[in-house]
Amino acid sequence: MKFIDESPNYEYLNAVVRARGTRLLGREVFIRLASGSLEDMELFLLESLYGSRYREQLATGGGSLLGRIENALAGGAADILQETASLARGESLLFFSVILSQGDLHNGRILLRASPGGIRPKNSPAWHRYSLAASSFYDDLWKKCSTPAEGAVRCHEENFDFARILGESYRVLHETGDLFRAERALYSGWFAWWRERIRGRNNENGRRMAEYLGRLTDLWNFSIWLRPREAAYGERAFLPGGWGFSREALESLEDPEKLFSGSGWSFAAGKQGKLSRSDLFRSFQRHFYEWQKSLYRKNLLGIDVSIGYAALAVQEWKNLSMLAVGLSLRMPAAELERHLFLPEEEDHG
Repeated sequence: MKFIDESPNYEYLNAVVRARGTRLLGREVFIRLASGSLEDMELFLLESLYGSRYREQLATGGGSLLGRIENALAGGAADILQETASLARGESLLFFSVILSQGDLHNGRILLRASPGGIRPKNSPAWHRYSLAASSFYDDLWKKCSTPAEGAVRCHEENFDFARILGESYRVLHETGDLFRAERALYSGWFAWWRERIRGRNNENGRRMAEYLGRLTDLWNFSIWLRPREAAYGERAFLPGGWGFSREALESLEDPEKLFSGSGWSFAAGKQGKLSRSDLFRSFQRHFYEWQKSLYRKNLLGIDVSIGYAALAVQEWKNLSMLAVGLSLRMPAAELERHLFLPEEEDHG
């Protein structure tokens, strides 16, 4: 990875990030868009940071209005994050790469879920294009590899680590036919790879990235914990390396309030009321997002600012994509807003 051996440049990187953070969309923009139409959103995008990407979509022709918007948003979000990452050097680049590589994790999961065969849309999904692997790699897998075996072989042809991790996941899916085991192999391989890369960096920033990976592991493990016991695979289901949830607690506790008590997470599971499993997980996802966002104003000479900024930028993309889909379905504004993670006005700047 180019520039990885240089000295970290947190001070410069964070100054640029904080300046760019002022350009992220505020709460009132999302609320205004939710009350409009898909055509209104198109006009908004043409005048926004996503404008050049949307004009690209118009120039290529074809596709639906929703499809053009979704592709422009995916490309624009990638521009925002990759242009920022291109400024990082040394340790700051390594740690920013961990954040970007979550795009690979999301893309790999999309592919595994579409992999068992059958008819899939001709056009590729709106990939998380800020990923470290090129979108062309994922396009190739989508268009040419409809079975797990074909995916495994295609990944084997590539000489980078995430292709190896995804190829192993395809192999598990091919041999077992079990999507859950394949996804677990994907997550397990990804976490192991990045933990090895940051091992030995025992400074404050290294500890923050270890915490970040541990909290991500907790998120996965909580999603498994929420499954009915008969749908899980016992102790093998949980990934090691969690930040707050011990293996013992995950395996023995059945009450979410008890699970979070003493875990280090400030998520008040008992105050969530009688939520469905999916709504409880979404609430925890929101809590994890809020934790990342809070780092934006923490250590100005470390990786905290980048973690917070990336969370805000990715959530902006997700919010805009949700708005586009909701507007295409003519959802009421109040219902649309309920599905968004709306920023507070003081989040930027």
